Amino acid sequence: MSKFESDDITIAFDPTPPEAEVKGKSIVQLDSQGNFIEAHSHGSFVEKIEGGMRLTRPDGATMNLIDGNVTIENLVPKSVGILDLSDVESFAVRTVNKARIYRIDFFGGGHIEVAYSQDGQVLKYTGRSLKQTLTQDNEIIVSRLHAAGDQVY
Repeated sequence: MSKFESDDITIAFDPTPPEAEVKGKSIVQLDSQGNFIEAHSHGSFVEKIEGGMRLTRPDGATMNLIDGNVTIENLVPKSVGILDLSDVESFAVRTVNKARIYRIDFFGGGHIEVAYSQDGQVLKYTGRSLKQTLTQDNEIIVSRLHAAGDQVY
């Protein structure tokens, strides 16, 4: 059995021949030095890319973590919500080309803009300096940054 230790994480594995198939719901592939190659779990795929990692969900949405920055692509959110209305400094709605665009500014900085089609579908979602959570149902919940250590999106 081989062991790989890094930052309080220990991964132990038995060497398997290349292209070995492991039955079950999750598969993690490591090279002979214990370095991560890729993983498959419950329909999602995680892979190492230049500068970071990429997670591809079964619905085609991808989340990239590159040099500490997170980007989400191909995600069609079901809805966008605010965690705490007391964090909202201002709220404005405007219409551009039949799309309704909602802008929310938070106390202490940060904002989001969400564009909706006439039938209520999210067309575009952008934001800066905020915290966000993505639920399994593609609902995005946002809030303002509260502390210096909060992750900025």
